[in-house]
Amino acid sequence: AESRPTVGPPQGGFSRLRALGSHSALTADIAALQRSDWDTEMGDAGALRERGNEAFNAREYEQAIAAYTESLSLDPQQHLCYSNRSAAHMKLGNAEEALRDAQRCVELAPAFPKGYSRQAAALQALKRWEEAVEVCERGIVSAPDENLRKMLGEVRNRHFRERMQGTWNGRVSEALGGYDQEMEFMDGGKVRVGVLGRSIVGSYWLDCSHMPHHLSIQVPVPDMPGVPPPPPVPYIVRLDGDDLHLCCAYMTMERPTSFDGPGFCLMKRGAATAEDDSAGLDSLSEDEKMLACTRELTSALPGTKLEEPKNTDSDDVARDKLMAQVRFESSMFALQKRFGEDLMKQVLAAAKGDGSVPACLATSTELKQLREKFRLCGLLEDPPTASDARSGGDASPASPPPPVAAPSPATAPAAPPAEERRVDAATTTAPSPPPSEPAGAPSSTPSSLCLGIVLSAAA
Repeated sequence: AESRPTVGPPQGGFSRLRALGSHSALTADIAALQRSDWDTEMGDAGALRERGNEAFNAREYEQAIAAYTESLSLDPQQHLCYSNRSAAHMKLGNAEEALRDAQRCVELAPAFPKGYSRQAAALQALKRWEEAVEVCERGIVSAPDENLRKMLGEVRNRHFRERMQGTWNGRVSEALGGYDQEMEFMDGGKVRVGVLGRSIVGSYWLDCSHMPHHLSIQVPVPDMPGVPPPPPVPYIVRLDGDDLHLCCAYMTMERPTSFDGPGFCLMKRGAATAEDDSAGLDSLSEDEKMLACTRELTSALPGTKLEEPKNTDSDDVARDKLMAQVRFESSMFALQKRFGEDLMKQVLAAAKGDGSVPACLATSTELKQLREKFRLCGLLEDPPTASDARSGGDASPASPPPPVAAPSPATAPAAPPAEERRVDAATTTAPSPPPSEPAGAPSSTPSSLCLGIVLSAAA
């Protein structure tokens, strides 16, 4: 008979179970070791990042970059490390490297607003203005942040400032005097204003958050140290290729809203070219030139008395007095350019009776008409009568009244919002917002505010 086999566990079964238990333990040990190594690496990466932060705060930017780089080699997913290394690169002027790190920061953390500001700062340094604007706009959508909104305005300001820098020239409207002006926009919010052969350096503020953009220009009072400047003159401004459109306030303290009216001036890029104003004079003798100068001077003088504005004057009256002074200054400057300073001095001296009168003018109708016009303008006193002579009257000519500012308005123009504030990792700063009119400042009526620059520069 065939014997039946004994029933029991499979051969080697207990050994396999024991081996399986040993394998599971080993796997757990390996996982534990891996976690320990990972924790160590992460701890080392964090420690290196902190070391980089300490170096950055100590302004040791190269050491900071080295520490951040080593930290990223252990943990390449640290968006903060990329952000900080981008800032360190910006401090060293490495805008391209800063941009790459900022872009990687945004890829890792699209909801982290500082990544976008790092990108925008680097793009500004590279003068890639349109891209900087796009980055700010994208960041405001993906990671809404007030600082990004402010930076967007600052980027637009810097872009416009960059385009506006340099020298521009143009001629103001006849209502404002018809004179040529030159403006040079410089670094640091400074502007040089040139009118009637003289120039003065003041400050300007730009605010591109408005459409049209706001521009305010303030110039000091020349030759009067310590005297506060008059209020800033409010403009609107627009750039169109090589054309700079400017429009200032006129007969009001309100900033204009459109590029038209007496306050508008179209400026062309570049310095004003010297024009030949001596047309028709080359063929004349010196005596004929003097007679021609006398005739043109008589024609250029105003038909009413030049007066200083008074506290009791209305805005319209004060404006008309100031405009007469500006036109007088402009006419005198144009004639001086045409005939030359020496010949102008001789004619003016003859009209006022200062010293000897050139023979060609002594008995001329031209000189008589010029003296009558001088008296009409208040630049020359009437000759003394017999009673004046008996009473010891003085027939000396009067001096022309200097251009002065009119009475102060009740309120000064509001200061535009700050154009620029410090942007993280940016290298430029802007002047403070335009001030309101300080106590003791030369005053301006609303109607004369648009004349502040030319009167200050021509004083």
